[in-house]
Amino acid sequence: MTTIRGMTEIRDAGTSETWRKDAAKAAFNAAWDLIDRSDREPDDDAEMVVAACASRYLWEGVGGDEQRTVGDWQVAHVASLLGDAALALRFAARSLAVVEANGWSDWRLASALEGMARAFATAGDVEARDSYAARCRDVLATMTDREDRVLIASQLATVPGIEAAPAEGTTE
Repeated sequence: MTTIRGMTEIRDAGTSETWRKDAAKAAFNAAWDLIDRSDREPDDDAEMVVAACASRYLWEGVGGDEQRTVGDWQVAHVASLLGDAALALRFAARSLAVVEANGWSDWRLASALEGMARAFATAGDVEARDSYAARCRDVLATMTDREDRVLIASQLATVPGIEAAPAEGTTE
């Protein structure tokens, strides 16, 4: 059980920018590890949600638009995995809005579009899912960084109900 003293120590530690960045990264990675697990139990699902939300929250004061949009994307991804379409759509849309406001046309746009396709798949909106998946593939085709292209194409391939063709240059 955490004492008041213990909670004060955590709060004080949380005011450090370095601590917040490190904690945000650790929470993101913890959520990602759980996303990748095929044998998650209900408690793991709860931890996955908490970790993704904690990471996003921690980036709020110390990160830039890129960290916040990736955090929104991860919350949407987790919500999609757990079948919460409303939450998935809300955070995927937030991620895409920031990407578009910044004029990003690289991996950040492809990732945000993948997130929208996944969220709409969770909502059961096949037309919107397919539209965002097609837009994501279009962006993937323009990306010069092979590692980013392969990663996002592999994520798109896991969106329920679509078969993602590999982006040009993603096969050996």
